[in-house]
Amino acid sequence: MLLSKISDSQELHFVQATDAEELFALTEANRAYLRIWLPWLDWTTTVADTKHFIQSCQQQFTDNKGFVAVIRYHGELVGVIGYNEIDWHNQVGYIGYWLAADRQGQGIITNACRSIINYGFFKLNLNRIVIACAAQNQRSQAIPKRLGFDHEGTAREAEWLYNHFVDHEIYALLKRNWREELVLSKQGR
Repeated sequence: MLLSKISDSQELHFVQATDAEELFALTEANRAYLRIWLPWLDWTTTVADTKHFIQSCQQQFTDNKGFVAVIRYHGELVGVIGYNEIDWHNQVGYIGYWLAADRQGQGIITNACRSIINYGFFKLNLNRIVIACAAQNQRSQAIPKRLGFDHEGTAREAEWLYNHFVDHEIYALLKRNWREELVLSKQGR
């Protein structure tokens, strides 16, 4: 199901059971790279694991607690983005994303984030959106910086990655500060 048509070449679709094999293949192709930053790779070793992940995403959507979308670029599944959690009481959404290593540097995640930020503020009526990135993941941190998020600090030892803790850099954006046209003008677009 289409969430957003970003451009002629890029779309976001709510994750579906039919995405399982393609998503697992993308995970396999990027396993070593993703394992540096994401904690779930050791528990995703078969297509069945990916199917279970998709079922949990669909339940999360049904329960109105967040959603996951696949990123399609020229029709090919190249990554995942979504609201990992939505705190409705406080109107806060927490964005998470990952992209195939060979697709980075093309603006794909920035455009996908821009789309779900708009969705969060104007469809879900969120007031605040948060992105947490591993302190060493400069590429991931570039996204919220580029989109006008404020750096609010470091959450020390925020996540266990296989054999060590990593700090998270916390970025947040308020609805009243989201002016897409200002973000684009700051980028010189």
